[in-house]
Parts: sequence; C-alpha cells; structure tokens
Amino acid sequence: MQNGDGAPTAAETTKKPVPEEVTKQSFRVKVWRHLETNGLAMFPRPVYNRIPNFKGAFEAAAKLAELDVFKNANTIKVNPDKPQEPVRVICLEQEKTLYVPVPRLQTGFLNRLELPEGQTGPAAIRQAVSRNGMETYGKPIGIEDSVSLDLVVMGSVAVSKEGYRIGKGRGYGDLEFGLMMHMKAIKPNTVVVTTVHDCQVFDTLPAELFGPHDVPIDIIVTPTQVIETQRMSQRPVGILWHLLSNRRLQMMPVLAQLRDIEMLAGRACALKEVDTDVEERAPARPRRPRRRTRSHKSHSEGEGNTTEGEEVKSGKQRRPARRRNSNKSAGKDGKEGKDGDTRPRRPKRPRPVIDFTVKISNISPNTRVRDLKQALSERGVKPQVMVWKGFRGFCYLHFFKAGPQKVSISTNNE
Repeated sequence: MQNGDGAPTAAETTKKPVPEEVTKQSFRVKVWRHLETNGLAMFPRPVYNRIPNFKGAFEAAAKLAELDVFKNANTIKVNPDKPQEPVRVICLEQEKTLYVPVPRLQTGFLNRLELPEGQTGPAAIRQAVSRNGMETYGKPIGIEDSVSLDLVVMGSVAVSKEGYRIGKGRGYGDLEFGLMMHMKAIKPNTVVVTTVHDCQVFDTLPAELFGPHDVPIDIIVTPTQVIETQRMSQRPVGILWHLLSNRRLQMMPVLAQLRDIEMLAGRACALKEVDTDVEERAPARPRRPRRRTRSHKSHSEGEGNTTEGEEVKSGKQRRPARRRNSNKSAGKDGKEGKDGDTRPRRPKRPRPVIDFTVKISNISPNTRVRDLKQALSERGVKPQVMVWKGFRGFCYLHFFKAGPQKVSISTNNE
C-alpha cells in the first residue's frame, strides 16, 4: 500500500506459495505417490516406505543383462527387494555367483545362493530368489569370510544423473556397503548399478542432502535407457560409527561383531550418545477406523439407559454383556426371561498346570517349526505347547502335569 491508500494492490493480495521443504523424505513421497497414482506400482503395495516395485522391472533387468559390466561379472551382490528379483533370476540362470544380504541384517550379513544339485529349472530358480528361498538355499557368509565382488546391484527410491541415491530411509543399503568395504569385497573397479523406473530418475538432487555414508551410483538402468552417472561423490570407506547409536547395534548383531573387531584392533569406534539415527520415515499414516454396525435392540434391564430403536450416542461403543442364566432372568411368576434360554452354561475347562519347561537354544535361522517338531517326535519328546522364537535362535517347550484333561500339541508364535 502506498500514500495511505486503503485498497490493497493486486500484487499484495496474491499470496506467495510456501516453498516445500526439501528433504530426502520429500523426494521419496513424491516418487511413491507418482507410482501409486499413475498405475506404475506393482506388488507389494502400497509402495510407501519400500524400495518400490514397478512396472517394467523385468525389462530393466533384461537391459542390465545386456551390458558388458554384467556379462563380464562373475560375482554379483543383489539386494533382496522385490523389484530386483528379476536380476537375481538372471544371475542364477547364467550361473553367476550370487550374494544376497540378509533382510534388515537381523540374523546375519550375506547369503550365497546355491541351487540344489540337479535343480536348475525355472521353478527352482524362482523359488530360490523368493524371500523364503533365499533363507533355504542361502549359505551364510560372515564379515570375516573372503569375498570379491565384480558388480553390486542396489534398489533405490530416487536417483539422479549425478549419481546420488535415495533409499527407503532405513540405511540398510549404506550399512551393507560399509560392511562390504570392511571385508574388502568392494574393489576400485567394482561397479554399482541400480534398476529403477524412469520416473525415479532426476536430473539433479540437492548435494547438501547427502553425506559421506551415502553410496553413489555408477550406472542407472531403467526399462527404456541406460545412464552412466557423473558420480559427484566418493564411496564410503567403511562404517561411520559416530553416525550410529547403540540401538542400531542391538538391532543388527553383525554391526556389534564388527565393532568388537575394530576395537580390538585399536580403532576409534565411539558411538553417538544421543539416539538420533532414527530411520528417515514419515510417521505412520493413521488407519481408518473400522465401521461397526449398531444394534437397534434394547439392552437387558440394568445394562444401559437405551430403549428399543434408540442408538447409543456415546462416542465409545459399549460391549454387550454376556447373557447369564440365573434367577434374575426369570420373572416373579417363575417364567423365563426375554432371552428364553434357561440352559446351563458350559463350565470352563480348567487350564492345565505347567510341570516344567525346556529351553532349546542355538537354533539356526534356517530351521523351520516343522523340522524341530519332526526331530522331537523321532526322539519321543512330545511337549504340549511350543513357544517358537526361531528368529531369535531359541524356543520353549512346555510340559503339563498329568491329569484327566486331554491337551493337544500346539505352537505359539509369540
């Protein structure tokens, strides 16, 4: 406004748009939303908070297989996510040595996929590259084993032609790369490739969003093109301990193992005191509340103040009380109540008393519940309840005291 004029000008009435916050998460959301809204997303869906599977993943894998870097590679590491499954299939079809990281690094580091002798058909390969197959056919490889990689294939949410990569925000890909650097599995001539949809490729991404732990990409392969990046950043030299908290080490035992090795060698491995390396993920979207139909029938006398045909107006749905067969249900004349049911309630079966419990430890991550049940049965061991904690390496066997009740064997996955 000028000269005391009370009428605002057109420029003053136009509100400037608020600039969108530029973060890695903002680029992730942009890609995820584009894939979902344009019908480009594939199973598993929704693709939010994932390395997104996309239409054209098979074409991108086939285009990668045509490159000399793939043809000349003998040992290849491929991430375990769904969009890179076609790459894993081609690796086994061409009899290349395939390494796949353990998902989330929870029970190990790498698995070398080896098909059973005589089982090299398409069905066996598809089974081997699935999530369950990678555990069944995978031979565990630790950080002290000797591995040399010719090619590394990573999944991405967004990449740029400068070589910058954005993952799903958990840091697994960067940590896997740092562990492989410690193993000296990554050589200077090892090529890092990613397969993505064309919409995931940006001309440029802000350099200030990336740090020394971020893994740069050498080649981007889409269903329609191959892009050799400019690679504006250097590869990580290993695990950067000052960026990690103790929580990460508890979640990933292989990191704790490496830190012990580094500390014995006299290297600085100080963790940060404040746990701020929380995964870069947007807060979980609230689930839509389930609709519950309200009954128009009146409650029993004394259970509420509603009458027939009147709905409960309170915000919280009241749980109807169980019908009790007692003298209260009958009128003064000894007639039946409104329920018309005078049958006695079935008595509750008494809970069996646990006599003793056996804990079985050192269970391999590849062991299944049915395998343990079969081994126990062959030895005449018949627990009444099995509490399975196989993913943590142990389980409990509960044996009840002998009694008149008959208890069947059950498995409880707590």
